[in-house]
Amino acid sequence: MDQIKCPKCGAAIPSGSKFCMECGEKIAPARPEKEQSHRARPMHFAYGNNQSCGGRADVVVRNGFVYYILRKENLAEIRVSPLSEPDKVQTLYRIQGPGSLLSCLNMVEDELVFYEHTDSDRIAALNVYTGERRVISAGYEVSALWIENGVLSFIENGFLMSVKMDGSDHYEYDLPFQLKDRIIGYGGNIYGFDKDTGEVVEIPFHSEEYREMGCVPGEDMIYAIIGNLYYQTEDEYVGNAVCCKRISDLEVTNGVQDADRLLTAFEQYVIFNRREEKDKTFAWNIQTLRVYALNRYFELAPWSFTQVLSDYLLIEQNGKLYKIPAPIFFQGNEPMFDDKYAFAEL
Repeated sequence: MDQIKCPKCGAAIPSGSKFCMECGEKIAPARPEKEQSHRARPMHFAYGNNQSCGGRADVVVRNGFVYYILRKENLAEIRVSPLSEPDKVQTLYRIQGPGSLLSCLNMVEDELVFYEHTDSDRIAALNVYTGERRVISAGYEVSALWIENGVLSFIENGFLMSVKMDGSDHYEYDLPFQLKDRIIGYGGNIYGFDKDTGEVVEIPFHSEEYREMGCVPGEDMIYAIIGNLYYQTEDEYVGNAVCCKRISDLEVTNGVQDADRLLTAFEQYVIFNRREEKDKTFAWNIQTLRVYALNRYFELAPWSFTQVLSDYLLIEQNGKLYKIPAPIFFQGNEPMFDDKYAFAEL
């Protein structure tokens, strides 16, 4: 017969007893074991690394580590390196076979979340410490993915859908238009691009309503920072400009003229090029509204990954990830995309 110990006197008594036969202590009934389920804590990517890629990131930086996707023909891996020691590389996950693909990398708590295609299509989560993998959703060919406040939103063939991080509450948005494969989330809304017109639309989570934002950005992503949208536009009334539009009332509050292209944005700066000045790239400080000329001109691929850390910028360029010291980026004259700054091959 199974036995348990009395919580008061420690005597051995038969399992299921209501009282201890030694001291008379009342024994609480044993609770049945509950199956563990995933519970994501509230989280919010106000200006997360995913934003520069429109939900199509190949790189995530968290807690001093860089997680990234390496792609080869019929092979894809998720690797990790300490930010301070890029040569220490570990492969966390690998898929192999015809058409194998990993994309849309994100991270919530201890789990990497991503889209994978091997024999079928899945959105999966991988615990970076235990290596345990779970499937959140299956059967959808995902082209962009965003996570905010426990809700995973994604696009399949222009249609917006969402699911909770534990795989429950699948939701399909009934919108009168399809979206391009770029989305970001900010403040409880999803921001996407009308596939036909290119106009930015605001879609509340789990809602059929939407709001047209009144702007058609160029080839780059929009950036939502501190209640504002930053975007590049070619408007017959405004001209070529980088504009700041307040999300609450859609009023354009300020901007920079003669901007050929918005390259990227982060918490304090918007980085852009000017058409007639091919020897410099410019940084617009969105707090002071001052424009600073960088000592070099450079281009970035549309929706490429960028993230700013305290002393470095991580920038994706031509299939490599570079870790560039901030002084070199802002004031230096030497080339940024040099092998000595290369962090990883993507």
